Amino acid sequence: MKRAVSMLLAAVLLTALAAPAGAASPYDFEKINSYMEGQFADVPAGSRWADNVRSVYEVGLMAGVTDTRFDTEGSLTIIQTVAMACRLHSAYCGEGTPLEEMVEANSGAWYQPYVEYADSHEIASLEGIDDINADIARGDFAWIVWAAVPDEALAEINSVEDGAIPDVPITGYYAAPVYALYRAGILTGNDAKGTFTPESTISRGAAAAIISRIADSSLRRPVTLTKAAFQPVAMQDLANLKSIQKKATDQELAQAYDEALALAAPYAGMALEDQLMGIAVSIRERFEQGMSYSMETEHYNDPYGYFILGSASCAGCTRATGLCLNILGIPYEHVNENQYSHQWCRVKVGDTYWICDAYGLYCGPEPAPYAHPYM
Repeated sequence: MKRAVSMLLAAVLLTALAAPAGAASPYDFEKINSYMEGQFADVPAGSRWADNVRSVYEVGLMAGVTDTRFDTEGSLTIIQTVAMACRLHSAYCGEGTPLEEMVEANSGAWYQPYVEYADSHEIASLEGIDDINADIARGDFAWIVWAAVPDEALAEINSVEDGAIPDVPITGYYAAPVYALYRAGILTGNDAKGTFTPESTISRGAAAAIISRIADSSLRRPVTLTKAAFQPVAMQDLANLKSIQKKATDQELAQAYDEALALAAPYAGMALEDQLMGIAVSIRERFEQGMSYSMETEHYNDPYGYFILGSASCAGCTRATGLCLNILGIPYEHVNENQYSHQWCRVKVGDTYWICDAYGLYCGPEPAPYAHPYM
């Protein structure tokens, strides 16, 4: 089962969802409430979220935090999102014990039936979450919303190429939901580039916009996003330029740069971990194809020696790897630089560090700060 979604309770009042009747799409919702212009003081006619607030209110998906205030700038929490998702899922699918019965029979915390429903219908699990009242990130919100609705309700109307959303790596866990919602016209991004900002929080107004486009297909918006051409970091702008160049001339470095660019370009746009792994493997393949290890030949410790002369030490391999990383815009630290010791690239990945070491046959998280599992 693919889906389930979330809806807001507590700060967001959710009335019962009504199944479609005479709507433009078989998955559109019927209007069950009357909305009066100006009934929410913070949502004047013509304001940014006015049409979306009207829509979610009319179909009973969201209400104000009070009779006169919607609180469009207020943030959604994890548990509110899970509750919203359960209500959407129940309205679409109606499987098992009706959600309304679970809520009515509940004698514990208000959110308990939603936690149970979400878990039993594989919508979301709150196991391991320390604070269910924390604000939810946009990436997580999109995943839950996407999970709540059937595929048939997300017909593609937009052309959005894989890799076209600039801050959503195609290998990210929320990538499939976000791309599906973009292609269905439910998400369009925050700017002309289609930027999504998956790590930021989401406001009630933005949530109303998303939910209203799910409930009313006529509100879905067109967007076309094409994957941007890879723009490598220019040689003179490399973050580790002085270290990488070592004693090579500008012309020699330019030759090495061209080789590194050809090697690194296929990994542009991938998740950072995949970029590191791909570069480490490709750098190692160059060595396996006939290179020699040396600490005596000219340029043994720079990318010119590795890529052009075909002879280098671990220092040369590290700088060749670093050149590829810098071309992709990835900063790194040269571990044990200028020492008679094994050397490698150290890269920050999220909250940890990775080793990228083709000569040492390892690419992955470091076991301890500056420690190598094989050296």
